[in-house]
Amino acid sequence: MSAAVWDDRPTGQDALHGVSLKDIVTHLQAEYGWEELARRVPVKCFQSNPSVSSSLKFLRRTDWARERVEEEYVRLSHRERQNPLIAALKAGASLDADSLSQTKRHQALAWALRHGVEADRLLELLAQLEDVNFWPDSEALPLLNQAIEQGADPAFVRELLRRGADVSDSRYWLPLLHTVDAEGQAYRTQTRAPSTAMLDLLLSHGADPQASDSRGHTALDIAYAYGLKAFVNKLS
Repeated sequence: MSAAVWDDRPTGQDALHGVSLKDIVTHLQAEYGWEELARRVPVKCFQSNPSVSSSLKFLRRTDWARERVEEEYVRLSHRERQNPLIAALKAGASLDADSLSQTKRHQALAWALRHGVEADRLLELLAQLEDVNFWPDSEALPLLNQAIEQGADPAFVRELLRRGADVSDSRYWLPLLHTVDAEGQAYRTQTRAPSTAMLDLLLSHGADPQASDSRGHTALDIAYAYGLKAFVNKLS
């Protein structure tokens, strides 16, 4: 991994101009997830059964907590402005990465995945990467795992694999195991119906269904644990 410097200095209240509290909470949750957001801003609404609606109720009646959340949003907005590609994505402008490092290009694509940027923009960013397996220190996950975590469009994942994403990369978690777990979580929380599309792509690109993680778990073990019958059938 290569180090990347993200400047955390806040820029003042201009970042909050015209932004609703709902927008702030939604953006922070998309960027960090509830667990990391609760670590960064340790307030009750993010620590216990968090949701956007319950957080808004708490923050609207708790001024000190709202101020902490707004401060975190200002810091994040400043970091986003330091990456021209992220700034362009937010503004709907053209993407020019010619003079930018691979770190900034990877940061922008990971950000786009977290924030639900449309598929054509994702593919445009992907085309500007030199090494899809590069993992900047600023990112919590390698790119393939990030795509799995966010439930990226299969067309994007297919192109990511075509460009050489490593289906056996265990630096974070084996992609096949991560995929089954992500779909199992979606099934358990009733977020959406589980899909085998990602699983099929990984298997077709050589992912080993017998591979296990450091605890000895295989993708099949995880599929059984979640009761994912379609996954069990494909992995057996």
